[in-house]
Amino acid sequence: MFARREISERGTRWLLVGLMLLGFGLRVIALGDKSVWWDEGLAIWAARQPLADISLWTANDVHPPLYFWLLHFWRLLSGDSEFGLRLLSAIIGLLTIPATYLLGKRLNGRFTGLLAALFMTISRFDIGWSQEMRMYSLAALLGAWALWAAVGVWQYGRTRDWLLYILFMVLGLYNLYLAVMVLVTANLVWLFLVLPRAKERWRNFWQWSVAQAVVLLLYAPWLAFAIGRIPTWSQANPVEPWSFLKIYWTVLTVGIPLDVDQYAPLTVPVLLVFLLGVGVIGWQARKRPLRQQKLALLLVGLLLPALVVYIVSLPKASFFYSPPLAPRYLIIFLAAFAALLGWGISVLSNGRSRPLGFLGAALAVYAALFGLNNYHSSRILFDDFPSLTATIEAYQQPNDAVVLYSDNDWPIFAHHYAEFWHGIPGAWQMTPQQANDFLEPIWQQHDGIWLVRTQYAPIGDPQQDVVNWLTERAAGEIAYPYGDKQLIFFARTPERAAQVETLVQTEPPNVLETAVSQLTGYDLHAHDFRSGDTIHLFLYWQGAGQVEPVEVGVVPVRGGEPFTLATVTTPVTTGPSRQQVDLLVSADLATGDYQFYATTSSGTAEFGHIHIRQKEATFLTAADVTIQNRVDAQFAQGISLLGYDLGENTFQPGEAIPLTLYWQGAGQIGLRYKVFTHVLGEVYNINSNNFLWGQQDNEPENGRRPTTTWRTDEIILDAYAIPLDPLAPPGVYQIEIGLYDPVTGQRLLLDDGSDHRILTTIRVEP
Repeated sequence: MFARREISERGTRWLLVGLMLLGFGLRVIALGDKSVWWDEGLAIWAARQPLADISLWTANDVHPPLYFWLLHFWRLLSGDSEFGLRLLSAIIGLLTIPATYLLGKRLNGRFTGLLAALFMTISRFDIGWSQEMRMYSLAALLGAWALWAAVGVWQYGRTRDWLLYILFMVLGLYNLYLAVMVLVTANLVWLFLVLPRAKERWRNFWQWSVAQAVVLLLYAPWLAFAIGRIPTWSQANPVEPWSFLKIYWTVLTVGIPLDVDQYAPLTVPVLLVFLLGVGVIGWQARKRPLRQQKLALLLVGLLLPALVVYIVSLPKASFFYSPPLAPRYLIIFLAAFAALLGWGISVLSNGRSRPLGFLGAALAVYAALFGLNNYHSSRILFDDFPSLTATIEAYQQPNDAVVLYSDNDWPIFAHHYAEFWHGIPGAWQMTPQQANDFLEPIWQQHDGIWLVRTQYAPIGDPQQDVVNWLTERAAGEIAYPYGDKQLIFFARTPERAAQVETLVQTEPPNVLETAVSQLTGYDLHAHDFRSGDTIHLFLYWQGAGQVEPVEVGVVPVRGGEPFTLATVTTPVTTGPSRQQVDLLVSADLATGDYQFYATTSSGTAEFGHIHIRQKEATFLTAADVTIQNRVDAQFAQGISLLGYDLGENTFQPGEAIPLTLYWQGAGQIGLRYKVFTHVLGEVYNINSNNFLWGQQDNEPENGRRPTTTWRTDEIILDAYAIPLDPLAPPGVYQIEIGLYDPVTGQRLLLDDGSDHRILTTIRVEP
């Protein structure tokens, strides 16, 4: 592998094909298995608009329109599925591999190109953004082509090199504003290294200047259109340069921007290899101007983002454009990193230093593969909005309205529900009058309202004014739970209430022919679940007008004992019906592939296919823990708070209060409850409008152990670091805890009828 002269052009071609096949697999595996997030939902919403509307919207946003234009046309072929829409980014990411190869080849030959292509192939950074509906994979591709074209201009100066340079620079700018750093990089290197050594300096000056002018001229129409609309950005909390450098390097090598210090054993050795390789390249290039230009182009490209962050981080700095440089923006120069790392390892693998080159390549590959570990398995398609919107579509009549309450996650909802809907702004603090003003016109114009109640609703409407308003006026209502969301239908007229569960489409999505009489089919919107998750299974019946018990569960595909998850009854209706059966994945179910089964007196039907992952391996008992302070508080649902650890009881304003709670469940818990921890003072806090001076709310173990995953008699260690308000006055404070349903905001009661427990008091000193 490391004898560069032994790699023929044909062998290189086959190796590159192999890398592309591997890269395509890494970018397509689990492509549709992650729920659409906010920015992706926004991209889908934009892609559904006409091109003119996309242009106007992006002019008022933080990115230019090129990617959204491409997604608009791609969607016409792919449809609206997660896999189909993300496939555009995956293909773009795939094309980045040969682009990086050509960049490396132009720098130092085929071997360098292959190494660069290898590092790009297995880069989690590129793979991750190749599986998202965003413009960053396109930024990496255009960045690679722009650098390649710049080297071509300096090395050959052919007409096609100039045209390609202009093309890729312009496309990069139309895709991402920060692509201007590529243009700045090329101009800096040209100004200090290319122009001074040009044989025909004036001719080179005019050629280069005309090319830059053409780039700006082609970009000018967009700037003229957008300049008055572009929002003013500012970096409210500038990143410290040293912290940024650690994040930057870790993202390039491992692909993970969080908890970067723990990856130092991997990233530091790669850094040493990288610096050594760059040093050798610099030594070899000391009398070779073209090599100096190539090296400078990559180095300046990699260092320029760090310089920008440093300038923005200066306390006195104030700019019109001070962007919060998130790690994803660094992908513009990912090809520069891969090519420079490949170039360095290539020169190290010559002669006596060949073992060092092999070691450097092995370290870089190992770091990249370590970053990929568990990446694809962590992509989970959560079944909340998919099943919720499917229920709306199953029952919605032409004169029904849909209200999103509140609209914090409106792009995600809009992805799953493409029809018209009304949104209650998440910024509102609801009052009865405000609820009336918003709902009255909608109520009067429709026969019913489908209220999509999200986890944000209790924040802006803690008194449930919206739900109360609708409940008071509705002739009938029905609710469907979906995790931390809830769908409620309110019928305005008795006629609509009588048709509340009348199906719009009676044909089931998946038709069954089974021994179970009246069971005609089923529907399912996710296929990968973890212990503690809820499976929303929809059974379609042709009712016989009588009630019959149905046992529903799962059975291992490869043989094993069936596991009952729920017992329901058949619908009473004599016509076609759709029955939602919520199956809580027991923590006792082992990892594996399963089928559903439904058993009635007429027989058993097996259908469908799902995969379950058992994620709770350890099981702590009372004998495994030592609790400093016993409490033994009994909540509803069989939840017990055994005690807590606190340590010190004296704190200063601004400190974090370390609190560990010890929970235990008496059996399977059907809902995911959140824990609230409050620090209550004796002095009124005008900022929180109550006596609250510290708060941390989350599911147990910061969301890692939802109450639905608790096993009988298992001890759950639940740690908190409650931030104490920096303005908290000296005095005595109480620590209050409890649990609540995040959908309704309803607190879980203790056996004494209270909805909270005061654990202890602490003292705050100046």
